[in-house]
Amino acid sequence: MSQTITSGAEEACPACGVMLDVGREALFSMVRCPRCRAEVRVRTRSGAFTLHEVLGQGGSGRVFRARDGRTDAEVALKVLEAGGSDYAEHFALLRNEAVCAGLIDHHRVVKVLGLEEDASGARLVMELMRGGSLHDLIVSEERIGEERVLRAGLEILKALAAGHAKGIVHRDIKPANILFGSTGGAKLGDYGLARSTAAGSPREAHLLATPDYVAPEMLGGSSGDFRCDLYSLGGSLHHALAGTPPYRTEGLRLEQLRILKQGPVSLASLRLSPATETLVKRMLDPDPARRFGSHMELEKAIIHAMERIGAATPRASRRGNRGARPAGSLFRRLRSWWTGQA
Repeated sequence: MSQTITSGAEEACPACGVMLDVGREALFSMVRCPRCRAEVRVRTRSGAFTLHEVLGQGGSGRVFRARDGRTDAEVALKVLEAGGSDYAEHFALLRNEAVCAGLIDHHRVVKVLGLEEDASGARLVMELMRGGSLHDLIVSEERIGEERVLRAGLEILKALAAGHAKGIVHRDIKPANILFGSTGGAKLGDYGLARSTAAGSPREAHLLATPDYVAPEMLGGSSGDFRCDLYSLGGSLHHALAGTPPYRTEGLRLEQLRILKQGPVSLASLRLSPATETLVKRMLDPDPARRFGSHMELEKAIIHAMERIGAATPRASRRGNRGARPAGSLFRRLRSWWTGQA
């Protein structure tokens, strides 16, 4: 994203007091003081917000952990700076994200608290998800437990079902947009590319969804329906289970991506339950008609796969484990937990 900053802003070096010209620096930059040579963090304010940490880079702006000076609340703040040639396009995505998240208004969707704009740019204010993202887990851990991945999939499925019921298709599901709260529950964020029948969604002249996870029919020009979201969720689960996306897409042109995504995916090298492997492969079927036909059908398949994790444990590893619950008990506990997530 292009960021052209107007010059003229000055900030004092906290070490020696000399005034630094920071007008051409991006938000939250590190600069070296020309007098004392100290490294200084500059441009740490945006509107009424104090920026504390970079959380990520979204398609329409960087996301910060920030504190609202009006309420003293900690929030996630997506900031789009004014001046770039693509500002209008990215502001449309921010506005679309705010509208779609507000229309869904579900506890499995990251809550948007407000959208504001002034001469410096625009800020999307969101609830702060303190547990990081599924992408963070993937890059920080050697292996994420199969049950944990499937549980996150169930929680995101709730968000998708709520959105699809309102005529909203997310269209950019990926591990970076699956976020966790402090207690570990998953929520879906970043509805910037969502398409809604209830609100005017922005048109894009080129592919903006992440190629690793986008459904093949969207590469052919389809605007996408709920089956595209199920495909992208399947790709995210594959990445979490295998440690790599379903396909290596870097540097490929659109036609090459379309051909690549007609090929099968493989999880055979992983020690997954057969039910989980079958589930993910079906979610990633290149033919939308062969994917799951409803949210309820997918929900049942994920719960069945979670049940089979315990049933598939080798007998030798269970010897002497007198406290182990049978698979049926696990299934009943899953049903009880899942009912409470509605």
